[in-house]
Amino acid sequence: MRALDEVKKIPWRARKLLHRAQKNGKTGVLLIAEIREPIRSFTNKAGIVSIRENGLDICYRDRLTEAPKFAELAPGLHDMEFMVIRMRASKTSSFRRAVELREGDVLVALCDPVQPNTFYRKSSTVDSWSVGILSPPERVS
Repeated sequence: MRALDEVKKIPWRARKLLHRAQKNGKTGVLLIAEIREPIRSFTNKAGIVSIRENGLDICYRDRLTEAPKFAELAPGLHDMEFMVIRMRASKTSSFRRAVELREGDVLVALCDPVQPNTFYRKSSTVDSWSVGILSPPERVS
């Protein structure tokens, strides 16, 4: 897992969703998953990228959903589990992190899961995450 370094790494669709959430003062989590798995592919390595809190899915992405997902959360301390779920349980990966969100904060989680059937780009051998909190921009009157 790497820290979220630059907003420039966030795809334009997700930046638009993030800007809208920050403009409206929402607190929550934005999940971006770079899933390049073909829809008709039959593999046990295909993953579902998920963020859970207390065992419940907050948001998830699979190869059928293209858009980034935003889920609104209440400000405060959240115990989150970041997961890539696969058909074979031995190939599932996850980690936990306690996150403190203030009013207007957005937790941005970018995931690049292992891509088993990609020809145009070599896939990494482990699931890669970049996680960080973006605070609302300061408003000057």
